[in-house]
Amino acid sequence: MQTVDEMQITIYTDGACDIHAPNQPGGWAAILCATDESGSVIKESVLRGGREMTTNNQMELTAVIEGLNALKRPSQVTVVSDSQYVINIATRAKKSRKNADLWKRYFELAARHQIKWLYIEGHSGHRYNERCDRIAVAEKNRLSHPKANSVDQPPPAIESDIQVYLSTRYSSQRKKAAWSAVTVSEQEVREYGASLENTSELEALLIAANTCLAALPDDHSVTVLTAQEYLSKGMNHWIAKWAAKGWKTQAGKPVKYQSHWRDLLKLSKARKLAFVFVRSRQDNPHFQRGIDMAKQLLEGAD
Repeated sequence: MQTVDEMQITIYTDGACDIHAPNQPGGWAAILCATDESGSVIKESVLRGGREMTTNNQMELTAVIEGLNALKRPSQVTVVSDSQYVINIATRAKKSRKNADLWKRYFELAARHQIKWLYIEGHSGHRYNERCDRIAVAEKNRLSHPKANSVDQPPPAIESDIQVYLSTRYSSQRKKAAWSAVTVSEQEVREYGASLENTSELEALLIAANTCLAALPDDHSVTVLTAQEYLSKGMNHWIAKWAAKGWKTQAGKPVKYQSHWRDLLKLSKARKLAFVFVRSRQDNPHFQRGIDMAKQLLEGAD
């Protein structure tokens, strides 16, 4: 039988947060895997949780803390994370400026173990990273206020002349993004896409939406389908309030990428338009094509 000392311990972590919701719900997840020398999983444990009025960085760090806290004895541990914020401070490459209580707790736990850090790019298809992401998002959604849920649900898909399937791919390490769009009508299917440098994933998505809508005829109704909830909420519920407040958020801060949002608002007034959030893109050939395109564009950006 494999002894504890012979096991290899790996902790996979992730966090999620909706800072724009009234109660700012967040969720975290940690998957602990004990493997033998051949890499076969001997034991797997899943930890999860969340809280309101939090941030993504706090959830990322909480996942690591809870994972380490679950270890009953000093161990050699590999922690796998897609958070450069956590890794940089945990390895003392950078100093922490916020979340002092959480960092104090982390370093107390870290002193008991020998920790090796491994960065993995988020949403890159890694089995455990994707699982952690799904669990963290589920915990975040669980804490959303019922009232907020009822308000923020996107409208149902409409019978439109054209459907637009948006996808993005992002590399935080290279600070590059790629976007793709597949437009579908009775007459034809068209594909659009580009890679961008020094661009966030959200900005790439906004550019994608603007590029596609500007290329479509004004007299056609359009449904834009996206797996990025921020875009659908922004267009369905927030953009009119932002414009009325001088492009300020509810907290009084300037709206990020407001030039792109302004362009979208203008384009939305020219036609019948709906933005629909899609939780799962699996088994949809148009989304799958877009995902493949964005990946190829990002990989070819170097």
